[in-house]
Amino acid sequence: MPEDVLSRPAGVRCTVFKDGSVDRTEPQLGRISEVLEEPGSLVWLDIVGPDAHALQTAQDEFGLHPLAVEDALTAHERPKIDGYGDYWFLVVYGVGVVQRAVAVHELSIFSGKNYLITVRREPAYPLDEAERRWHSRTGMSARDSGALLFTLLDTIVDGYFEAVETLDEQITVLEQQLVRGLTQDASLPLRIFSLKRDLQHFRRAALPMRDILNPIIRGDLVLYAAEEIVYFRDVYDHAIRVIDQLDAARDLLNNALEINLSMVANRQNAVVKQLTVIATIFLPLTFITGFFGQNFAVLVNHIASPQAFWLFGIGSQIVTLMLLLALFKARKWF
Repeated sequence: MPEDVLSRPAGVRCTVFKDGSVDRTEPQLGRISEVLEEPGSLVWLDIVGPDAHALQTAQDEFGLHPLAVEDALTAHERPKIDGYGDYWFLVVYGVGVVQRAVAVHELSIFSGKNYLITVRREPAYPLDEAERRWHSRTGMSARDSGALLFTLLDTIVDGYFEAVETLDEQITVLEQQLVRGLTQDASLPLRIFSLKRDLQHFRRAALPMRDILNPIIRGDLVLYAAEEIVYFRDVYDHAIRVIDQLDAARDLLNNALEINLSMVANRQNAVVKQLTVIATIFLPLTFITGFFGQNFAVLVNHIASPQAFWLFGIGSQIVTLMLLLALFKARKWF
């Protein structure tokens, strides 16, 4: 087996480009510094894990700052961008949809003048689409690390749109169920809260993207050609659109939750009103029954015939019942 493959840890892939085209792959990691000195070379090092040994080698070969390497090894770093003189260090989050649920993937990126290092934490964010775009975009004036970084960030932000569309579809289904009055489904509030949780995670990942792109657009570090900044502005505009869509989706979910709670409360009020009507009807009937059920002599001696029983006993209850029903109907209580 070749020496360069033996020196390359599992989960590490290194590709060398010359003038935008693949020149060779998988060079020996310990000799990357020599590759960087070749004219027109661009190195893309992809590390999945992350692998501490590979990052230590990258630190030595690329001259990376120990704090940046430490951040790349640390899980759940906040999205950010830091400038280290001759390279950018970024922490971004890609978003995908797995079984109709939002999945967030953490990526650390080192972008220098002629190299790009991606550190992906498991479950790793797929880079197939970014690679396809990189090989198919031949119209860009430059094919350097700036163009490669733009392609990667553009792919990540475009993935946000796909995830937003999936969330919008699920929210639309919820709204249709609410309109049809299917609020008796006990799982509906749980689905709303689940979507709100996914949306919150999604927004926490996408919102910092505009702050990450700002230093690159301002040119705080002069690493990329001036004509490449326009492409990063396009990614920035897309990120703003995603954030606006996320805010709109959050408002729709909040409205759906409020509608669901209101309809449940209205249904409970209707049930309470029906029970109140029944209790109100039986209240005078109970009074009449109790009044004539007293064992006073005047009641026993004068209301003794069947005619008196039907007239005063049953008749008074029927009249009271009809009057109450007429009153409730007039007031539209049922």
